[in-house]
Amino acid sequence: MAWYHELFSSFVALVGRRRQEREMSEEVRFHIEMETRRNVEAGLSEAEARRRAVRDFGGVERHKDHVRDERGTSWFYDGWNDVRFAARSLRRRAGFTTIATITLALGIGATTTLFGVVKQVLLTPLPYGQPESVAVVWSAWKGFDQTWLSYDEWEGWKARIPAFQDIAIYFDGSSTFDGDNPERIRTANVQMNVFPILGVRPIIGRNFTADEDRPNGPSAVILGNALWQRRFGGDPSVIGRKVQISGQTYTVVGVMPNGFRLPIDFGGSGPSEAWFPLATDAAAQGAVPGPEFPKTGANHGFYAVARLAPGATAATANGQLRSVVAELEKWGYMANVGFHAYAVPVEEQITGRVRPVLLVVFGAVGFVLLIACANVAGLLLVRGESRKRELAVRVALGAGSQRLTRLLLAESGVLAALGATLGIGLATLGVRLIRASAPTSLPRVAETTLDWGVLTFALVVAVVAALLAGIIPALQATHLAPAVELKEGGRGATTSRARLRWRQSLVATEVALAVVLVVAAGLMIRSVRNLLAIDAGFRPDGVLTMRISTPSTFYPDSVRVAAFWDELQRRVAAVPGVRRVGAVRLLPLATEMGDWDVQVEGYTPPPNQGTPGDWQIVTPGYFQAMGLTLREGRVFEARDDMAGSLALIVNRTFTERYLAGRHALGTRVRIGATDTTKWYTIVGVVDDVHHNTLVGKVKPEFYATLAQFAVAPGSTRRSMSLVVRTDGDPTTLVAPVRSVVKQLDARLPVSEIRTMRTIVNSAIGGPRFAMGALGLFGVLALALSAIGIFGIVSQVVASREHEFAIRSALGATPRELVGLSLKTVVRQALAGLAVGIVIALLFTRAMTSMLQGVTPTDPWTFAAVVVVTGLVAIAASVGPARRAGKADPARVLGSS
Repeated sequence: MAWYHELFSSFVALVGRRRQEREMSEEVRFHIEMETRRNVEAGLSEAEARRRAVRDFGGVERHKDHVRDERGTSWFYDGWNDVRFAARSLRRRAGFTTIATITLALGIGATTTLFGVVKQVLLTPLPYGQPESVAVVWSAWKGFDQTWLSYDEWEGWKARIPAFQDIAIYFDGSSTFDGDNPERIRTANVQMNVFPILGVRPIIGRNFTADEDRPNGPSAVILGNALWQRRFGGDPSVIGRKVQISGQTYTVVGVMPNGFRLPIDFGGSGPSEAWFPLATDAAAQGAVPGPEFPKTGANHGFYAVARLAPGATAATANGQLRSVVAELEKWGYMANVGFHAYAVPVEEQITGRVRPVLLVVFGAVGFVLLIACANVAGLLLVRGESRKRELAVRVALGAGSQRLTRLLLAESGVLAALGATLGIGLATLGVRLIRASAPTSLPRVAETTLDWGVLTFALVVAVVAALLAGIIPALQATHLAPAVELKEGGRGATTSRARLRWRQSLVATEVALAVVLVVAAGLMIRSVRNLLAIDAGFRPDGVLTMRISTPSTFYPDSVRVAAFWDELQRRVAAVPGVRRVGAVRLLPLATEMGDWDVQVEGYTPPPNQGTPGDWQIVTPGYFQAMGLTLREGRVFEARDDMAGSLALIVNRTFTERYLAGRHALGTRVRIGATDTTKWYTIVGVVDDVHHNTLVGKVKPEFYATLAQFAVAPGSTRRSMSLVVRTDGDPTTLVAPVRSVVKQLDARLPVSEIRTMRTIVNSAIGGPRFAMGALGLFGVLALALSAIGIFGIVSQVVASREHEFAIRSALGATPRELVGLSLKTVVRQALAGLAVGIVIALLFTRAMTSMLQGVTPTDPWTFAAVVVVTGLVAIAASVGPARRAGKADPARVLGSS
């Protein structure tokens, strides 16, 4: 019979097993009754007739087993009986079962939780159509490894890069959704082909048309799903409705699917919730329409996405980009600044930074699972000691090694099932904790769910755990010598040494695995400590920030904008608890900042090099509110308004780069490369501030006031972040400051309410996440190892009680007996430490990109871990070892 026919017959037999069992019992009973009747008719008594009938039948259960073998269902009944026996046995040992279940639950729960994160971030496809064919395109030059595209570059790549089937640009921002309850939302202006390139279309309505995506075209908006649900209750009739956004009227033309995000929205402060047509005017961007390039490079302010042509890859596109850029360089485009352009697969762009963090943490949690399995294996070995006689009797009665292995694996399987059940509960809590605490800088982590894929993984982990925990005790049981065990009560010398070696190996294994985790945790703790020790250039504690915008509809000119911020600061300063208040264009470590070319009086840049400077717009009071250090001159004051002399403050790097050997104060600076703009005068120098990242070099930076920036170069900043400093908890100021804003202008919602401490922590979210996870797993590993070592040493001491009693009778002191017990543990711990260090040296190499200011082989960390882990191992052994010193020769030898 083919195997599949046999399998199908077994399945059919299993489905109807109850009926078949009933029919089989009735058949047996019928045969026995018939034989009994014949025996009675032959002259036997009723009792003797039945006894002889049963005897002649040859055993009811044997007959049933034979029938089941014929049906191919014996494996099921045997397995089921083993599981029932294991369950009954474990129920009688409630303490053992509880400890083993909790141990496995911790390992399975932690592993399942982390797999949920890995699955969501690395394995779940991005919400785009064929995301493997989508790429993000960047420009780069000296000092900017990754920056935006200019309008000309978009047109140039669109016309000259065959690997791009299509390429589109967009930029992000924020707007006020007006109405009875106005709210500030993140928005983006996109070209009409952005959504098709991403392979996404509105779930209702349509995409933008070419007529809408042109300068001065019809005002149209596509809503995000969350905004649609929140503001319109998911009403499909919203299509065609007029809405007010930042004081302007837009027609809703579509609604995007739930969960849709632009590539730039992953890992940011939140997804865009409304999209407008880009409607870019090339001339307004300083660009030349068509695939031509102005040598200056013009304004770089667009994100870009591209759909790769069939058969093309990002590598193909990069090769073509290098070729085109080489031609442009010869022609003089952005000469001698190291300009280049490159494409990155969208998946790599979004998850590439977090991938090593997750893989390292997931690898670490695998070590926790191994420790848990080793722990349970040790407990099962201990339990096997008390079952030696039972197992020996089974062997003596004919049970083979396969039968014993199946019986013991059934026990570890039941424990794994219990552990998996509890572990899934722990994973549910773990996922909730991660969703609530995941930093926004880790893309997609906050979307982690416990779906069927994750639950299936938990089931697989439980099976693996059952095998890992049960295989060693099962293999050991197959080497039982029934004659020795039954004769000597299980003290067969050869077999005992084998069991001791297994247990000692488990001690070494647990110590080795714990060393790896604790070393990884130690390195991350030192790394995060080094990050936090970096002087960001400001004092984040006690600072509250919130974003406020002044749309042109309500504030048509810069005079009214400046007046609003002056009045808002005056009112907020009067709130009890507020020490200082100011405002800034871009908060440090919260957003990325570009540069602006400046002219510095008396400074001539090297040939073919510019004078770039990061530009920051602030109000008087910002430096004090943010806690910047003034190194020279003064900070901005009320006199630095539109009517005052143009004043500029620069950072330390600006003076070192452009004013080396000269006095900064009094030096004049123009914002912009043209000679038509007005001169600013440097009135102060402040310390460097880390803006884009906490690590890396700080660039030259200059500060102008909001009022005077409207004078030169003549730009009105409509979105600013209010910065409020207090001596206490800054979150207590949220309600009163919001109230002040509402009283001043109820039409202006506030958004992005955060403390600067939150922003700093988010900026190092990846290392902090790894530190927290590895630290938790490290503590868990140490605790599990200590429990496991305690249990194993306890059993070792118990098994050697006879030996210790004899030694005591021969004159050994309690201290010598304790030392003898500890000697073995110390030897195994040292072996575990040595192996663990070797594994850690290999494992921590994968952490190189995650570390800051510490090497993967940092000797101080390794030394500290060796000391801590060794002390934990010895501390876990001291209690059991002391019992060896209390061996009573009279009691032990008497009982023997």
